[in-house]
Amino acid sequence: MQKPKTITGYDPAVTDLCERVLVTLLRDLGPWKASMYLVGGLVPRYLVEDKPPVVPAHAGTGDIDVLIKLEMLAETEAYNTLEENLKKIGFKPRLNDKGNVDKWGWFLKEGKTVIVLELLADDPKVAGAKVKPLPTDGNISALNIPHASIVFDEHETRNVTAELLGEGGKATETIRHANLVSFVCLKAFAFDQRREPKDAHDILYCVEFAPGGVDGAAAKLQAASKGKHGKTVKSALEILAARFATDKYAKGHEKDGPVAAAKFELGADGDKDKRILKQRDAASLIEELLKKLGA
Repeated sequence: MQKPKTITGYDPAVTDLCERVLVTLLRDLGPWKASMYLVGGLVPRYLVEDKPPVVPAHAGTGDIDVLIKLEMLAETEAYNTLEENLKKIGFKPRLNDKGNVDKWGWFLKEGKTVIVLELLADDPKVAGAKVKPLPTDGNISALNIPHASIVFDEHETRNVTAELLGEGGKATETIRHANLVSFVCLKAFAFDQRREPKDAHDILYCVEFAPGGVDGAAAKLQAASKGKHGKTVKSALEILAARFATDKYAKGHEKDGPVAAAKFELGADGDKDKRILKQRDAASLIEELLKKLGA
């Protein structure tokens, strides 16, 4: 399912539904819910505390990207519980471009809205640390995402109350989600690999509007760069520099990161002068971040 290329393709009501779906999924997972971490486009909802009109609206999402620990694919009880819950809610396996079942991609239809759930993992044994489906014998798998295990150490929790699907009443569940460090890192890797405009938007939005702004982001990334996942953080910062910042090859605002963000937020056919201004703002924000980090 192709992602919208501009912010106008996203609907706040769909983002709200994604949250309801996630809470419904977690509700009946028992102890295994502690092995699931939110890493996708729903995360900025929890990283940025201020809401419009204090800050601009985030695009939102139509997907739920969940990182799972490999034990969930190996432990029979966990595996069966996850599969039963997916089917109980109404999820069905997604078909890939070749017409085969994607064991890691599931979809649910709620009225006319389609919600996509992607199960992700980080298996260090996968040759070449590539993004690829992990082999399993059953009906569920996960897409291997290199470096994603940073989330197991770099995450936050949020108690979220939502109306369960099927008029099941309200429930409160603890959502474990990527913190600013792991979110920015994984989004940097994602943008570098697939050049999705929304990834650029997500990075800029959280760096600018999460608590503490660019100063807070720099402090958190600086601390993480000296810890267990230092190499991962430094690699992500190198990508941000290459994709957003001025160097001997090009001016920052001319690079594909700021261009992608500007087109996503303002539209490719919008006022060119406004897009260039947005590109300059995007490049300046990341350059300021990198300067504070000494990168």
